[in-house]
This record gives sequence, C-alpha cells and structure tokens, in this order.
Amino acid sequence: MSEQGQKGDSDARKRGPENGTARKASRLAVWSWVLYDFSNTIFAISILTYFFPIWLASDLGAGPGLVNGAVAISSVFVVLTAPFLGAIADLRQKRVPYLVVLTVLAVLLTAGLGFAGGVLVGVALFVAADLAYQSANTFYNALLPAVSAGRGAGRVSGYGTGLGYFGTILALVVLPLFVAQQDFFGLTVGGPEVMRSLLGPLGGWIDPTEGANQNAFLPTAILFLLFSLPAFFFVPDPAVRAPRPVRLGVAYRSVIATLRGIGDYAGVGIFILATVLYTDAANTAIANTALYGQQVFGMESAETTSLLLFSTVFAIVGSVGFGFSSDRVGPKKTLVAVLVLWLVAITLAAGAVAPWMLFAAGPLVGISLGGTWTVSRVMLVALAPPEKLGEFFGLFSLAGKVSAVAGPALTALILFSLEGSIGTGAYRIAMGSLAVIMALGLFFLLRVPDARPDPNVDEFAAEEAASGVPR
Repeated sequence: MSEQGQKGDSDARKRGPENGTARKASRLAVWSWVLYDFSNTIFAISILTYFFPIWLASDLGAGPGLVNGAVAISSVFVVLTAPFLGAIADLRQKRVPYLVVLTVLAVLLTAGLGFAGGVLVGVALFVAADLAYQSANTFYNALLPAVSAGRGAGRVSGYGTGLGYFGTILALVVLPLFVAQQDFFGLTVGGPEVMRSLLGPLGGWIDPTEGANQNAFLPTAILFLLFSLPAFFFVPDPAVRAPRPVRLGVAYRSVIATLRGIGDYAGVGIFILATVLYTDAANTAIANTALYGQQVFGMESAETTSLLLFSTVFAIVGSVGFGFSSDRVGPKKTLVAVLVLWLVAITLAAGAVAPWMLFAAGPLVGISLGGTWTVSRVMLVALAPPEKLGEFFGLFSLAGKVSAVAGPALTALILFSLEGSIGTGAYRIAMGSLAVIMALGLFFLLRVPDARPDPNVDEFAAEEAASGVPR
C-alpha cells in the first residue's frame, strides 16, 4: 500500500513529516496556549489554595470543614461532567469555544466572590467557579497537539507548566497587596488603603479593612481573563474528522462505550490507573510539606514559606527540562525517571533527621512536580486517539479528582490511628506510605506502551470526507 496514495490512512497521517504534510504551529499559537497556563494558575493559587479558603474559614468563621466540603462538592461535579463535556467537544471537533465559555464563566463567578455577602453565596459561587475552571482545563489540555505540531509536545507542555509556576509567584506577590501591607526587603508596601487610593474611582470596591481576603478575588478574575485572551483568539483548533451532531444521549453513550472498551485503546486504561496513584502521592506530599516541617521539626512559618518558594523555583526547571527530555527519549521513559525522582525525594523527606534534609529534598520535589504535570499530558496525547482527546482528558480530570480524595484520606487515617501512640513518628509513616503509592504508580506505568505523540496535526479535509475516505 503506497503512503502517497492513502491520504486518509491514519498511519500515514502520523508520519506527516515524511509525506510532506507537516505544519509547524506558529510561535504566536504556542505562546498564546502557554500563557493560558500562566493565567489559570493565578486562579488556582488564589481561589483553591490561598485567599478563598482563608476568607471562608477565618474571615467568615465557617471553619476548615466547610472549605474541604466545598472542594469535595465541586470535585463530584467535575467527576460527573468532565468526560461528557469532552465527548461533546469531540463530536463537534471544536474545543476553543468551550474553553472560552468556561473560562469567561469562571472569571465572572470569581469576580462575584468579591461581592459575596455570606457563607452560602460564597460556597455556591466557589463550587460553580471551580467546576468551570476544571472543565476549561479539559479542553485546554486537549489543544496541546495543535499548538505543538512540528515543535514537540513535551517542549511546549513544559513551557506551559513552567510559566504556570511563574503565575504562582506573580499571584503571591501582587494579590496580597490588596489584602494587607507587605514587607519586601525591609520596605512596607501595599495594603487595602494604599491600593484603594492608587486606583482612585476604580478602587471603590476595595474593603479598607486590613486583612480583608475578599479583596483578592476581583484582581484574580481580571488577571485570569487578561492572560487568557490570547488563547481565545490565536490557538488553532483543527478537526481530525468530520463533526457530528451533538446530542446528550450520544455523548453519554460515547463515554460509556469508551469506558467499556478502554482495553481496545492500548495502554490508556493502565495509564489512567497509574495516574491516579502517582498524582495521589504527589499531591498529598505537596499538601503536607509545610505541616510535616512544622510538626516534626518545629519549623517556623517563615522557614516553611522559604521551603515552598525554594521548591517552586526548581519546579520551573523540572517543567522545561523534562519537557525537552520527553521529546528526545519519549514521554514514558521521561515519566519513569520523574517517578523514580519522586521516590528518592519522598524517602529522603520521610527519613530526614534535621530541617536541612527537607531543604535538600525540596529541589527534588520541585523538579519532580514540574515534570509530573508536563509529561503526564504528553503521555495521554501519545496514547489517546486524536478524535477522542477531549473525552480522554475528561477521564484524566476524573483520575485527578479521585486521587485528590484518596491520598489525604489515607494520610488522615494513619495520623488518627498512630499519632496518639508514637507522636511525630506517625507523620513519618504517613509520608513513607506515599513512597509505596508512588512505587505502585511506577509499577503500572512500566506496563504502558512506549508511545509518542503524533508529530503533526492536520485539519480535516472536507474534500476527503466527501469522497468517503475514512479517517
């Protein structure tokens, strides 16, 4: 069978650079996609990690239980909707419109948090905003093949993850200025009164009370929207087959059929299982780093903050470095190296006898964290069929939410069971258990095929569809 004579053949499409069909994504498309990673990280650090939890638990007096309950509710909605939204986008063969609508919705809901007057309204807006944000990420990740065509999916994914960590740093520098006065190298800057005066008539929404965490929500929404705009207009959205009618029943049946026949997609099911395990261990390790340092070694807040920022710098290095490695040796081999590095870092932290050993483990944790998010989505792109990327990234989101529940639950069980009898040793055992989970993730990852992403993404050719050539 001649490659030149089979334009519709899927294998020939994967060999795009060899048959002259390669199209290199523009720099504008690449950096527009990358900048979205920067923007949505600002939302994540502000709403999911920092200001919203403090506002709800402390400013409104709702307590940490309700904060975790709100996160659990939004996670359930993501589990129920993400695969079906991805299936609908796959039917239409359009992802950017969903990215735009869901991002704008998340922005509006985040801005609404800045004016929410009570616990019930605040929780409702948070759940809806988090659902929109998480759902938008499903379509954002599925656009990776289009913007990495001819450039390397690992490299582009690494740029996105790395710039995302810069978004974390920006959020932690700029947003606190609206909440309270900040000390930078001996200088006191910012604060609600100063920012309100600086903005003049546009600053009337700022609560002048020192420590008003709600002041961070509207700036978060503005920054999220501002840095998302290039992705709305300049990221390509190619179709790899003819669009089909969109009906909820069809989308539902598509997801169910995929789940039932996931064994037909070589390695995808095992990879999703591995993803649940290693992201479970990674997320739990990150979430407990500060607490572990404080409880086991009595580290002060300033020390734990320094440890987290120190690790974040290395996460940028890991994002870019492992992205290049993924393109050179393949995502599977690179991800295996990342998980081995995680094992070393977690073991070092669990067996640490002094705070300096945590600072030694910090760079390893940061590098591993950056590599995990960079290479995981490249691996899924390599394994999933192009026409079902939205659906599979929906399942990928589902795996992430499952892991977000399992790891903390296991850690809590160990601490509740052993803390009373062995004290801080319970924290060491809890941390060590994460190494076991990570090793299980590595065990299953080794059984995933060593696949690589298609080097090129072609737009659907209408004339081929009319001729009846299958794709």
